[in-house]
Amino acid sequence: MAKEKDISKEAHDEGPPFPVDEQAVRAPSRGLGVSKSSKGFRRFLQVFDIVGGDNMRGIMTSLPFVGFLVILGFLHIANNNLAENYARRISKTEKEVRDLRWHYMESSNRLMKKSRLSEVSKLVQEQGLKELRQPPYIIEEKKQAP
Repeated sequence: MAKEKDISKEAHDEGPPFPVDEQAVRAPSRGLGVSKSSKGFRRFLQVFDIVGGDNMRGIMTSLPFVGFLVILGFLHIANNNLAENYARRISKTEKEVRDLRWHYMESSNRLMKKSRLSEVSKLVQEQGLKELRQPPYIIEEKKQAP
């Protein structure tokens, strides 16, 4: 029995499997204690603590996660650049559409003005033709019986 107690005592003496902030453990509780969420956050940050002496294993285990975060950062930057390029292209296209619409309206107005009867008669008089004041005569040809 005594041996079993010694073994269990040694297992407890080793401490937790992750590094613990000793100042947080030693600090007396004065009613302004650390909340559970901040303790969890500290533990989370301690997993990524690579400042300590022999943490090469910790570094190697956290490299995939850091790589994943770097890839996500690159994707976020690329997505922002694509969105800005799309926005620039859209504004450029909208400006071209406004210019083309203005050109269309101007051309349409010029054509409407030139197709008025008074404008057409002025253009025809320059060529020596006159506007008819009477309706045209209809000439009918009589068919001869065979």
